[in-house]
Amino acid sequence: MLRGVLFLLLIIFQAMRLFAQQEKTVALTTYARDDRFDRLNLNLALFELENDTILTWDFEGLKKAKAIPIIKPEGFKAYAYGFVFFAANCQGNNTGFITVLLGNPYHTKPTLYADLNNNNNFTDDNYSVILPWRGDTTEIEMCISGTKLCTKIKFTRHLMENKQMYKQLMNEFYQLTYPNRKFIGMDHCYRIQQYQIKCGLAIAGEDSIRVALFDGNNNGLYNEPDSDRFILANLSDTVFYPFDDLYSSTINKKNGHCFVDKNGKQIEFVRASPYGENLTFNVLDQTNNSEHIKVGKKLPRFKYITWKGEHQKINKLKKYELYIYFGSPLANNFSSDTAALRLLASRYSKSLRVIGFIEVNKSYELSIFGQYSYLNWILAYKNKDLNRMLGIRGLPSSIYTQKRRRVIRYNLTPNELLQELKYKE
Repeated sequence: MLRGVLFLLLIIFQAMRLFAQQEKTVALTTYARDDRFDRLNLNLALFELENDTILTWDFEGLKKAKAIPIIKPEGFKAYAYGFVFFAANCQGNNTGFITVLLGNPYHTKPTLYADLNNNNNFTDDNYSVILPWRGDTTEIEMCISGTKLCTKIKFTRHLMENKQMYKQLMNEFYQLTYPNRKFIGMDHCYRIQQYQIKCGLAIAGEDSIRVALFDGNNNGLYNEPDSDRFILANLSDTVFYPFDDLYSSTINKKNGHCFVDKNGKQIEFVRASPYGENLTFNVLDQTNNSEHIKVGKKLPRFKYITWKGEHQKINKLKKYELYIYFGSPLANNFSSDTAALRLLASRYSKSLRVIGFIEVNKSYELSIFGQYSYLNWILAYKNKDLNRMLGIRGLPSSIYTQKRRRVIRYNLTPNELLQELKYKE
């Protein structure tokens, strides 16, 4: 009898879960930057072509270079070759790379050819692009022949006039490391930045958001478990954070294991097309609590840094109840939330301490917020490791504890806590 009742309750729970979720499919039409995109300064090393022969390239540098004759397009006075990393290339002599050839590499606007079919012939790929002069940029897409495996790359011609020491060091590095090749010099090389994210616009409940996929191993596939990631961003964001669990989750073979919490809802990854043309997700009217410290248990001890740069220990607040708020100025209701934080801190100052971990793009933004807001609560820098320790998977979120950090509730909004405390008075 009891077993039958439990089975019935399980069916009802699953039915309610299915009713609550809203499955949506979104086209991913745009390449986007991740948070490393503008920080990385990768150089496309270029070497003079001699006797229509290139030397092969190995990612680890462990294999001996082989001389490979090529067929080059005619009409240029000089040529240089190099290698662009793209793990989708699994054939030929330079696996993991696309081999490129530049015609007139010393001119203001060289012509780039790519051996996309890996046959050492740069005349049969029907692919050529004019590269920019110093300081200018261009963005190009390369696809392995006969496939939908593509990468988009931003090329920027180096400006070395004010970087003479760096230029000299890099020139010496390539000459010493590759003595059998003739490096053409940093003045004629390019900074390359690869896009590994495809994104689109979506509606999740009442929110307009950006959803995206991150190609973790840079092989042109966007739905591989354990390497690729599902990411959310605010509508106004232009940069995605694939390595921050507040905004992203690793794609998993098992359903329900890849999700991000946002504005009180769980956005759950369902499936995606292999080449990142679209993705499907569910919107659940609840957040996930599988990684939370159980109610009644203590939060672990942790340290935090205030907006003034002070290093503090949470254990010093053990005599007080705690309301720990995780938010962002771009999240819904941030203004009303922070107003309620002020009321909580003032009305219940004898028994409660309020800590707000606020997400900002630049550290000075938190300092400005702290200086001009006249705060009566503790403003602290967001910390990825702390979020992971406390099981926080989205913004806004919160934890309400008793004295000595024993958990009472999760995800109470500041206004909801105000109402609860007023009712207890």
